[in-house]
This record gives sequence, structure tokens and C-alpha cells, in this order.
Amino acid sequence: MTLRGYWMLTSDYRLLQFQDDVSEIKLDFTSRPVAIANTRDGQGCLVLESNGHIQAHGTARALGDLAALDMVAPPVDIASSPAGVGYWVIDSEGSVFSFGNAHFMKGVPQVAESSAGAVRVEPTANADGYWIVDARGGVHTFGAAPFHGALVDQHPVDDLRVVDFAAAPDGRGYLFLDCDGQVYPAGDVEYFGSPNDLGRVDAVGLIYRPGGYLVVDARGAVTAFGDIANLGSPVGGGVGVLAVA
Repeated sequence: MTLRGYWMLTSDYRLLQFQDDVSEIKLDFTSRPVAIANTRDGQGCLVLESNGHIQAHGTARALGDLAALDMVAPPVDIASSPAGVGYWVIDSEGSVFSFGNAHFMKGVPQVAESSAGAVRVEPTANADGYWIVDARGGVHTFGAAPFHGALVDQHPVDDLRVVDFAAAPDGRGYLFLDCDGQVYPAGDVEYFGSPNDLGRVDAVGLIYRPGGYLVVDARGAVTAFGDIANLGSPVGGGVGVLAVA
């Protein structure tokens, strides 16, 4: 299934869905929101808070959260299962918490003694594996997720901070996005350009679809690369964007 639209969470706590038209949901939080994830049909969205609480909107279903746990490290990302009903949550150490039919396939602490802070978990297209990516561009693979290289092995890490990551549906490659708006390809995935080719941006998210991708900055500006539509954004509305999916 190819998703057409996308979601954005704004700094005034509105959850915006961009498709042929724009809809919004006003949210209330018990703690700071840290990440969002769209459901496999694109019509639902999960919102992860820093205390581990998870909200479900649209077709998304809440199947449990981390709010009652005594967390060693804070949660940083959530990913919806592309096959069935479930989701994964990771904390900054790369520990994985699975809910619903999202299978647990270990986390970073089970395979590495230490790593930079985890920022992103990305499942394979059929949910039989996932990638966990850290802020320096390190990549850990689990299940059937293939390894195509890590930025930490290719670029100086002193000034590199990865903020998002997206894998091609066929699993043959993936893209990294750093905080300055540079997109880095790895493996057999097409590269169409980066926003910072025209100047540095404060990038917050990468939305990948077959044929192209969108890069979203903190002001809400959307830059499209390849054959993908920019369906709108909150840019110019006086709010920032915290997360995209």
C-alpha cells in the first residue's frame, strides 16, 4: 500500500493530516510529545510522549504504553507495524518495547555494549525486522532488516546529528537526514537532493514514499524531491513543527 498523505505535529499541539484536504486534531498532553507514527492505511496516527504515554487518533489503536514503567532512559521514537495492528517504541539507549502484533527482535543493549543515543526505529515493509539508528548515524539491524552501511563509518561525527531515517520498501537501501537538512543515501536507494544544497535548514523530519521524499524543517516548510507531492504545511502560521510521519 502506497501512502499518499502525511501527518505533522505542531508546537501549539495540533496534529495535522495533509491529504487532498487538511484536517486537524487539537491535543492535550501530560508530558512533552517526542514522536509520531502513521498507521499502515495512513488514516491513523500514534503520538508518543516523553513519559511513555501513547495517544491513538484516527484508525490507530492504543495497545499499551510505557507510562507505568520505571524507565532507565527516555522514550524517543515510535513506529507502527506495517503488517497488522501493533507498534514498537524505543528509548534513547535503543531498548525496544513492542505492542500488539509487533514482534520483539531484541534491541541495541542486547547486541552492543554502548552506542550513541538512539533516535529512530524503522520497520521493514512486512514487519519481519527493524533498523535502529543513532544520532551519529550508527545503524543496528534486527530480524530480516538488511545492513547497507552506517554514516558513522563514512563521515566525521563531531558535527553530525541524525534526526530521521527512512528505508526503501524493498529494503535495498535507506536514507538518513541530519539536522542541517542533508540527506545521505545508503545502499540501492535513489537520491534526489537535499534542502541544504540551497542553504542550511533546521530539519526535523523525512517523509519517504516510492519515487521521492519530503524534508520538513522546524518552521513547517516542506521541500519535495523526486516524484512526490507537497500537499501542504503550516509554514507561515507562526508555529513550529515538532514531528512528522
